[in-house]
Amino acid sequence: MTDASLAAVANFDEQQALDLRERQIAVLGSAKQIANVIYVVTELGVADLLVDGPVPVAQLAAATESHEDALRRILRAASAVGIFDEQEDGSFALTPLGEGLTSARIGGLRPMVQFSGADFNRLPYAEILHSVRTGEPAFNKVFGMGFYDYLQAHPEANRFFEGFMAHWSRRLADRFAAELAPERFGRIADIGGSNGYFLAKMLQRHPEGTGVLFDLPEVVADAEPLLKEHGVTERVEVRGGDFFTDELPAGADAYILKSIVHNWPDDTCVTLLRRIRAAIGDADSRLIAIDQIVPPRNQWDHAKIIDIDMLVLFGGKERDLREWQALFTASGFELVNTPASRGWALLEARPI
Repeated sequence: MTDASLAAVANFDEQQALDLRERQIAVLGSAKQIANVIYVVTELGVADLLVDGPVPVAQLAAATESHEDALRRILRAASAVGIFDEQEDGSFALTPLGEGLTSARIGGLRPMVQFSGADFNRLPYAEILHSVRTGEPAFNKVFGMGFYDYLQAHPEANRFFEGFMAHWSRRLADRFAAELAPERFGRIADIGGSNGYFLAKMLQRHPEGTGVLFDLPEVVADAEPLLKEHGVTERVEVRGGDFFTDELPAGADAYILKSIVHNWPDDTCVTLLRRIRAAIGDADSRLIAIDQIVPPRNQWDHAKIIDIDMLVLFGGKERDLREWQALFTASGFELVNTPASRGWALLEARPI
């Protein structure tokens, strides 16, 4: 090739790379629009309507009480990111990616999409700069109260959030039951244990074990049917209370904090962990936290995205392993296992 030809190829490759980078920025910068599109099709239940095969837009519009052309444009955008498959005849089909939005998908991500689109999540993000400049949750600025106070004042939002947390309990129980090995413990206290699903699953694996379900009174009020369904009612003590102010259960062999610690700043977490340490006393019990671990720099992990929710909504944070170890040390515990290096992980600590 001539020098001119080589220069042309080099310039072409450079332009190709520049175009690719610009397209990537365009996609990332459009994340809000994409998230809203996915929220709309989730709220309308479009994925459920496509389970049996492709459906024309007119039929989908009638079923969802939507404007036909507006819905077509939403579905076209969803197809551009792989949620649906736009057919040659103008109908739309479900893709394997979109199957995660069906209501029948146990453990799917439909609740997460609904959580992200809810007003109590969406509106604070309009004030995200407040959080970045002050370190305080934008939620408090928008609503004039903290996240959990808001839930207490808005029963419908509270019911949704409890259902959302129960959904994650199901996912985490299936994922961590074997690693936790509940048969090691005679008595398990699930602190902030929601409706008891996680604890029930642990006790099903351990027929000789007993448990204490501890959460706010209005939360544990819904636990009995679920515990009965799993056949563990007689082995579970249900206690309503606030884990920051009320007496915590004593005498347990394991204290579980599942998706709890990341909701709070460090000083508040230390307060909670020290309360559990005091409940343990001189026993050789275990503290088991199931939560996110942020991986090293530049690596993709959803924990780094959830961390922004913690900043904007709760005032909490996701932590890397070093930060987890510092929390345990400040609270009278030491880490005794080697947890996963990223994402959801089980951290086991013993009192010192």
